[in-house]
Amino acid sequence: MHKNLLIICAWLLVMVLATLQVAATHWHRELVAKWQVSEHQRLVLEQNYGRLLLEKSALTAHGRVERIAVDKLNMMEPIDVQVIRSSR
Repeated sequence: MHKNLLIICAWLLVMVLATLQVAATHWHRELVAKWQVSEHQRLVLEQNYGRLLLEKSALTAHGRVERIAVDKLNMMEPIDVQVIRSSR
């Protein structure tokens, strides 16, 4: 009788540990899936950031800004320039 109780307890322990192993494996797979999604999002954001830097560089190029100032805003280079410096 005592031996049967020991066998039953051992089987219960094996079943509990097996269930915990399955749960741990499932949890690990979920974490890996979330990590892969996050990694993909990081790569997409990194590509977008690179594109935005390139676009910013193109939009703020000195020649482009000068051309827009002349064409759209009718600005021109000053003829007489007087620089006043303070003695601070």
